[in-house]
Amino acid sequence: MRAWKSEKFGTPDILTLQDVDLPEPGDNTIEVEVLATGVGLPDVLMTAGNYPAVQAPPVTPGQEVAGVVTKVGPGADFNIGDRVMASTMFAQGSGGFAERCLCNTSMATLIPDGLPVEQAAGFLVPYHTAYVGLVQRGELKAGEILLVLGGAGSSGSAAIQLGKALGATVIATASSDEKADFCRDLGADDVINHRETAIHHAMRDITGGVGPSIVYDPVGGSAYEQATKCVAQYGRIILIGYGSGSWAKVDPLHCVLRSYNIIGAFAGATTVEENKTHQAHMNELIAAGKIRVPVDKVFPFDQVPQAIARVGDGNMLGKVIVAGAN
Repeated sequence: MRAWKSEKFGTPDILTLQDVDLPEPGDNTIEVEVLATGVGLPDVLMTAGNYPAVQAPPVTPGQEVAGVVTKVGPGADFNIGDRVMASTMFAQGSGGFAERCLCNTSMATLIPDGLPVEQAAGFLVPYHTAYVGLVQRGELKAGEILLVLGGAGSSGSAAIQLGKALGATVIATASSDEKADFCRDLGADDVINHRETAIHHAMRDITGGVGPSIVYDPVGGSAYEQATKCVAQYGRIILIGYGSGSWAKVDPLHCVLRSYNIIGAFAGATTVEENKTHQAHMNELIAAGKIRVPVDKVFPFDQVPQAIARVGDGNMLGKVIVAGAN
């Protein structure tokens, strides 16, 4: 079969389309014919050699897919022909930018009714990440003020929608007027263009000095530092990622003096049962029309390097998708 792969780290153009063999699925593993693949920041980072789960080449990016089950390994609770969305075994050499890939069943679920395959390909990672961050770890409550850093990204856009669906007042940050409009279209009550106004100054004006009860941070860097200057007393800052290129630099003394919590959230650490519970709740929100995956652009299969580069450039509005090979 054909798959995108590289024997070294570098920019997306190092990836080449190669003929490779796919192993038989092992325990609790399924083989999936890929109909569409979501492109995320992890694909950019692993290609460049900056992702913890891929510490040495070869690189086989493509973390999340939607497709059809073609083979079932021992103990896998799926049937051939099932339409699934799943996280791939990219770290073991089977990424989603391929005709077929392998997925562990612990991070796979049936595609909900009413969710198009292009949206399904970009749902699992950002929405489970947002759910774990906001609901499981952050314990977001209706009526609270939620600040979403990087609202136009795939994780940020998921957090905006989930926050609104759960009854929060949502304020997002964005780097341009176009991205600000995008965040408002997703339901954000207010948006801060951080290239024009410091986040903490704008938040004080918007909230009358109260600040956000909870900060959702997939950005890190200076955005995190500014958020610490306005987070409400007894608030929570949920650390998700480092889209800025650097993790949040936590100052314990500042945290103590301002009395706020720093909480780490990683969707990959949840149990199978927790994933099922989270997905069941989100299926209800999908059916009610409260959440959807905003698709930025669908690239053809032969333009995987360009799709990854678009995410790396940070110019996307929502989720970048690569169509299946067939």
